[in-house]
Amino acid sequence: MKVWRYVGLAALAALICGSTWAQPAEEAALRAQLARIETLRGERPKDDLLVFYRAMTQTQLGAREAALADLRSLVGRHRGLIPAPGAGFERLWEDEAFQSLRAQLSAEEPKTQPDAAVLARLTGKSLVPEGIAYDPKTRRLFVGSIHRRKIVTLDARGRQEDWSRAEDRLDGILGLCVDVPRRLLWAVSTNGSDDEAEKARRNALIAWDIKTRRVVHRVELPQAQHLNDLTIAVDGTVYASDSFGSTIWVLSPGAANAVALGKPGELRGANGLALGPKGELYVAISTGIARVEIASGAWQRLAQPDEWVTGGIDGLYYHRGALIGVQNGPNPGRVLRLELSADGRSMTALDVLQSHHHPEFDEPTTGAIVGEHLIVIANSHIARRRPDGSIAGADRLRAPVLIKVPLAARH
Repeated sequence: MKVWRYVGLAALAALICGSTWAQPAEEAALRAQLARIETLRGERPKDDLLVFYRAMTQTQLGAREAALADLRSLVGRHRGLIPAPGAGFERLWEDEAFQSLRAQLSAEEPKTQPDAAVLARLTGKSLVPEGIAYDPKTRRLFVGSIHRRKIVTLDARGRQEDWSRAEDRLDGILGLCVDVPRRLLWAVSTNGSDDEAEKARRNALIAWDIKTRRVVHRVELPQAQHLNDLTIAVDGTVYASDSFGSTIWVLSPGAANAVALGKPGELRGANGLALGPKGELYVAISTGIARVEIASGAWQRLAQPDEWVTGGIDGLYYHRGALIGVQNGPNPGRVLRLELSADGRSMTALDVLQSHHHPEFDEPTTGAIVGEHLIVIANSHIARRRPDGSIAGADRLRAPVLIKVPLAARH
């Protein structure tokens, strides 16, 4: 999930502290952000994602010409960097020159053919879905709603029903994951991006018995800032990302409390999580993908060519020697396949499985692997949901759509 209330762009998360408006305190944070970007540019001079982030930061500072110059420099490079609605460029959104550059950046990106097929259209236009999980035993999809604070299911015949109950006491539902051997559905429940969190912040990991639909585990995380996604190890350990806290929380089997993995605040923009076949943990961060050593919490950004844009990924999954990512930070949305080296410490190939051109895309978020496809929430409408709980343009929302993206490499 992209989180807007405090950081402007979830892909940056802790890289920038403050709102999107350059009031005194926020301006200092934005200028610190520019300094950090320049430091990273010194290390990776060909990394155009940093140029994109700099343009976004300059926009928030009101530096129109500098922002436009950065965006202009990206034209013709085919990096997949395209400003999306609600992604930190609000001050320039009505600017004719900005929109011209945005159109150029969009038009030059190759379109994947054919577009992924539509699997289902959900009922409930105001669901604002973010997380999705699949149970292979019952052949059901679970979809979490941020706005309605509930979980719905979709069976193999396409029948939808509410699955959670009012007594479950849920906040917005983000990450979902099925623990198949233990027949549990785990979910992130949080109010972290809502105004009410300023008075009473709530973050919890909740598990239901899939057979009885009863909550069997509820672990509150009072030290977390904004839980986002989660994944589950073969032994039942739950790993959850904290995007505001830029860290990972670990809930061991049978434990009453979750603990931070490594030093808090280091995994800037921590979002999607994926476990490899040997238990290695991959985390989507603002500038790429990190591999975290579970024993120590030490981490390292996966090596990749600077020309590749892998930052700003939301949902992240491991599949047959590759990482699959739903990227929605530095573009309107696309699905990537990132081939891993034999040791899992670098990326050796980048393949766009679904480009941003899909007609159903309106901020895609996460997916669930079903066979050789990724079932993706195509239109979450998250950017339309305001911190006060209202939805901008609620009367213009489309029904949530799930699309079916083939996972085979295209090249």
